[in-house]
Amino acid sequence: MIPIRRLLTAMVVALAAASLRAGAEQPPHSGPRIAQAIESLGTDWPSQKPYPPPEDLSFPEGIVHYRVEPGDPKYRFLHDPAVAMHRGVLFVAWYNCPEREIVGESLIRCRRSPDGGRTWSDVEVIAADRAGRGVHYVPAQLLSYQGKLYAIVGKMEGGHDQIKHCAVYFLDEGQDQWKPAGDIADRFLPNYAPVKMADGNFIMAGRTSSQWPRKPLIPAVAISNGDTVTDKWTVVPITEKALPNGQCPETTLIVDANEIVAITRNNDRKSLQPFLYSSRDFGRTWAPMPEHGLKALDSKLYSGRLTTGQYFVIFNHPLEKAYRGTLVIAVSRPGESALTSVWKIQQTCHGHPGSRRPIQSHYPCAIEAGGNLYVAYSATFGHTKSCELAVIPVESLRGR
Repeated sequence: MIPIRRLLTAMVVALAAASLRAGAEQPPHSGPRIAQAIESLGTDWPSQKPYPPPEDLSFPEGIVHYRVEPGDPKYRFLHDPAVAMHRGVLFVAWYNCPEREIVGESLIRCRRSPDGGRTWSDVEVIAADRAGRGVHYVPAQLLSYQGKLYAIVGKMEGGHDQIKHCAVYFLDEGQDQWKPAGDIADRFLPNYAPVKMADGNFIMAGRTSSQWPRKPLIPAVAISNGDTVTDKWTVVPITEKALPNGQCPETTLIVDANEIVAITRNNDRKSLQPFLYSSRDFGRTWAPMPEHGLKALDSKLYSGRLTTGQYFVIFNHPLEKAYRGTLVIAVSRPGESALTSVWKIQQTCHGHPGSRRPIQSHYPCAIEAGGNLYVAYSATFGHTKSCELAVIPVESLRGR
């Protein structure tokens, strides 16, 4: 395990190259100055820029892209996919709306792939307001655990972002149908798939509110009571106060034993700096990390740890001229904490006549399985909202 003082110091990118002092002591919950640059991208990398421009980045060797959902005339809005591997079958879910985001109907739909993304099943419904009670299901996170597949879904009532409950569904494999298993948390909107911690509990990241129907402007985590997914979870706010209106504090995690880093989206386009927080007690208490150099566009990020011991963060490149046009992944070397390499996952079609790439690629979700990192993301083609999948060989992310 890499101590959180090193992970927090080195996981983000600085403006000037410097070496990380291994084992450098930091006071508990302090905010160390970030001093680690992406050292392996070459000496001609402009020091005044946090990353090379998108055109100077390459794709990981062996990456392939598949279209999961090309778009549906009945549901023209699609967003925020989730991905899981269950019994060798890849599942990708997303939420759909007829025309605009969370206007009218909002339901969770899904497809399956038995061959790693090459072919896909027909669309199936995980959660929908069949009774017409005005419930919007937004978004979903998928979890395969102990032979069962779960979908953890936010339930909004009253309007956009008015999150009331977080519910869990499971795939009844005998009947091959998704079934509800009840609400597991109040006022929690899930942004990050559950991760099992060393204390035996699951943790997932998202956002919450002090009361319904206020918007969820408080970054938060939800912690399970043991490994029973369908029991009640405890919601722990990461900040004491709500962030200002206009923020959308979608949150992702890097979990390493009892030590956790939370990365929260920041909608301030002048700073382009996500909010960072740390916990040393399995997510029960949190402290801000005020000084860091990570730059990312105002969009959802996704992070985690590979089986190789590498940390990764997926986000939208902040220097792309096309808004949310380039999706990138920053990765550490195996067993190290500094993010030392950056690759493109997808780049906008703008400036590439005849390209079949999306205009926008954003809102990633990732799962590692069978030697690959599967990254599902929202993709915009003109007026069509689609879901795409990038399959990246983990070996290609070992660093350069």
